Amino acid sequence: MKYIKDNFMGDLASLHQIFVPVYLNGHWFLIVVDLLYEIVRYLDSFKKGTLMTERKSVINNVLNYLENFLSDKNFSETPSFRNIKSSKYKFNEPAVPQQSAKSNDCGIWVAQWMHLNRYWSLGNKTWVVNDYTRMRLAVNLVNDSNNSKRDIIVELAVIDWNKKMQ
Repeated sequence: MKYIKDNFMGDLASLHQIFVPVYLNGHWFLIVVDLLYEIVRYLDSFKKGTLMTERKSVINNVLNYLENFLSDKNFSETPSFRNIKSSKYKFNEPAVPQQSAKSNDCGIWVAQWMHLNRYWSLGNKTWVVNDYTRMRLAVNLVNDSNNSKRDIIVELAVIDWNKKMQ
């Protein structure tokens, strides 16, 4: 736990949301634990694919795991520690656009919600995933300032492009 905390996590006081992508029965959905407003948001682009009781069970397991994980002494020893009781948070299931039944894009939907962090403002009920959406997401992830491989990926892409243009 100490290794995980020291190498992969910052101070809990600066943490406002925890994004948990879940893969269940061949389908991806997203759980967002909002620590600031004490809300658990459930985002699913294809709600017909899985029974709600099964999804709720997974969500409860994730929330219990988070509570146990964050109650470890390595986290409670930090100066800004707060006792997180995510299993007691209000449950919210915002209306989100639904993918078509023949689509296999649930993972792209989840990645967009996580990367763009705009799940609460999806007023556009006609969101679609297409080649443009996939490429935009890939470019955004490559160019993100947190991507330590960004410069080399861009350099290799330019080299590849130049070879193809000759």
